[in-house]
Amino acid sequence: MPEVFNFTARATAASGAFADRDFSITVNNTQINRLLAVGQSGAARSINSHTAWVLIPGVKGDSAAYGDRWLIWDQTAGVMWTSPDAINFTSFVPTLPGGYSRLGFLRWRDGVWWAMAMADRTSHWETGVVTSIDGGVTWSLVGATLIDAAFGYSFERSEAGASIMATGTQWFHRSDDGAAWISVRSTGQSYRFQIAHLNGIWFGPDSMGANSLLARSINGQSWFAQSNPTALISGGYYRGMAYGNGYIVACAYTEAVTGFTTDAGLTVQAGATLPAASGPYDTECPIVCVQGRFVMLGDAGRTFAASTPAGPWNASNLPAGLNPSTLAVRP
Repeated sequence: MPEVFNFTARATAASGAFADRDFSITVNNTQINRLLAVGQSGAARSINSHTAWVLIPGVKGDSAAYGDRWLIWDQTAGVMWTSPDAINFTSFVPTLPGGYSRLGFLRWRDGVWWAMAMADRTSHWETGVVTSIDGGVTWSLVGATLIDAAFGYSFERSEAGASIMATGTQWFHRSDDGAAWISVRSTGQSYRFQIAHLNGIWFGPDSMGANSLLARSINGQSWFAQSNPTALISGGYYRGMAYGNGYIVACAYTEAVTGFTTDAGLTVQAGATLPAASGPYDTECPIVCVQGRFVMLGDAGRTFAASTPAGPWNASNLPAGLNPSTLAVRP
């Protein structure tokens, strides 16, 4: 129930004269769920990084995000789940462009939903960027598509309208929706690349090789590796980045550490030791920042959270049986 707070402000002059002004503020004390952990094993919600995870019965998926509502895409079932509050969910079958059956990497940018989508054209795979203005019910292709891209490993879009898609071993960039796709990186391996656009800078792993560096770009086309030796120690690579409190924190694949940067990726430092390795499972978004606190997918059945990458990182148990593949956050 909303609560009303009444108070008086008094302004006092040097002469001792004063004036009072009465104020009244109504505060809605509704608790808002700001975190979702989603996978094919199920989904759970949390009010913030300090409260327990709560199972969402019957809901599962592969990709999730918050925009004008919560959206969860379940690739296996071919349905979209939607909710205004992360409590009450309804599902529907979205309308995708002709021949398109795969969807992933849901993004909310500039008041519109975006995603990477793929179609099996028998002789080849076709990959494109799709958008929805009706809450994920109907999706339309935007701009040119990519041919012979059998797998979509990452998609990110800047607020200015530039996009990057990682397909197989190639990263493709376009400066706007009317531009042609340009191959800007070749990784030589096929894993989830976890490209991110944070504070005007593009980030991604320098490679999927052992103990690789963090790569960055100011335009999405020219990429540079960090200047100092890697902070990784046991063969992992950076697979996800989140921004908060002046830090860009990178989650490491199969490592019990994180890396962080405070200078736009020029140098990377090692964060505090995690309770366990972050987990080898395939993820779309392994780390987010909620209300100034970082939360990442931990080892099976847990998440790790900390206010700064210096730690300490605290573990929280997910509901029994959950092993999520993505995190989603409501600002």
